[in-house]
Amino acid sequence: MPADLVTLYDSIGDITWADVDSGYFLYPASGVLLRLQEYGLVDLGADQKSDGLVIGSNGGGLSYVLGPDGAVHRARAASLDEPELDKVADDLWHLLELWERSLRRFVANGGRGSM
Repeated sequence: MPADLVTLYDSIGDITWADVDSGYFLYPASGVLLRLQEYGLVDLGADQKSDGLVIGSNGGGLSYVLGPDGAVHRARAASLDEPELDKVADDLWHLLELWERSLRRFVANGGRGSM
């Protein structure tokens, strides 16, 4: 498990914001390991030439995948059979900052985020 993820789990465990936008979910370590066992690693695409670990999702069923370089990618569709992924954050902490912005926008005016 990547160091950022270990640090996060050592501190807070998981994140569930079901009511913000369509929802934001960072799975607990047991959930990440279960998905790894059931589905394996996710191919990040030909340009990446590496695999990633599913660490969460949004309420629309799009998965967040952590790459070996620490970057976070989001699936374009709910299925991970032949995933198309877009990089959405440079690392886990960047993802959490983006989620925080979405939360602040949602609390301030009910506005939707882009994550």
